[in-house]
Amino acid sequence: MVDLERVHPVIEGRWHQARFERLPEPGEPVRTLCGLVEAAEYCAVTSRSPSLERCWVCDLAHRRLHGMDVLPTHPGLPRARGEL
Repeated sequence: MVDLERVHPVIEGRWHQARFERLPEPGEPVRTLCGLVEAAEYCAVTSRSPSLERCWVCDLAHRRLHGMDVLPTHPGLPRARGEL
């Protein structure tokens, strides 16, 4: 059995988060918490780039969905990203 909370799509060199009810089929669109949409694709862990970054916008959305604390310096906040 797969823990769907532990499935993190990799798009544009970043680990993203998504809400899954089931594992998507290959080619099925996956929408991340930050709004990116990409077709599901599966590969061996060894074929991924070792230098992936976290998507902080997905992390922020995940924290809010689960009622977790968000510090004012969280990198996913617009102010921390220099967008204000």
